[in-house]
Amino acid sequence: MAPVTELVLSTLKPGVSAESLYPIFATLKSQPGNTAVRAAPPSEDPSQIRLFIDWDDIAAHQAFRATDAYKSYLGQLAPYVTTPTQIMHAELTPFPPVVLEKSPSTEFLLLYIDPDEDEAKVLQAGKTLARGLTADGIKGTTGLSAVGLTVEKDVEYKGEKVRVMVMLLGWESDEAHRTASATDPAFKAAQVEFHEAIPDLKGFKIEHVAAKVL
Repeated sequence: MAPVTELVLSTLKPGVSAESLYPIFATLKSQPGNTAVRAAPPSEDPSQIRLFIDWDDIAAHQAFRATDAYKSYLGQLAPYVTTPTQIMHAELTPFPPVVLEKSPSTEFLLLYIDPDEDEAKVLQAGKTLARGLTADGIKGTTGLSAVGLTVEKDVEYKGEKVRVMVMLLGWESDEAHRTASATDPAFKAAQVEFHEAIPDLKGFKIEHVAAKVL
């Protein structure tokens, strides 16, 4: 099986800072099959927390979830996060997604697609988009990216079951991304090309994180 990055999207209870939970998240590093734990609140909303957790494969994460250690982990988090928490697993290329560690700001882009879309076609369109948005001519990009689809094909989105394309794009700052998006013709052209390739896109979500390796 392929290595995966577990994506965790949680909401913090009022008064809780993301950084205060980093020691709890760091305990995941001792689990068999875990290769990296990264965390950050999205800059758009500090009441949220995002985790990017690398595993040798999805079976390693599933094995951990069957242990007492996992129950203890959840118990430690319970006083600080609300439920439900959204968890997905993405097979990202390249792996590991070093864009998270080497970029001051990483655009965390979730693209919601029909689960029956042709996988090869969708991945090719996503990789082409990532290359276009991080090309040398785009001012403010770090040139780093990672792209992949979720293993899950039944993610809830606006009452539908969808699959998610995960895109991580490196920027020198959040503002650099916003400026490129608003002013760069090449950036806009890459977006148009993607939408032409995947015309039935269900929707998307964009956040920015400055991920910390725990």
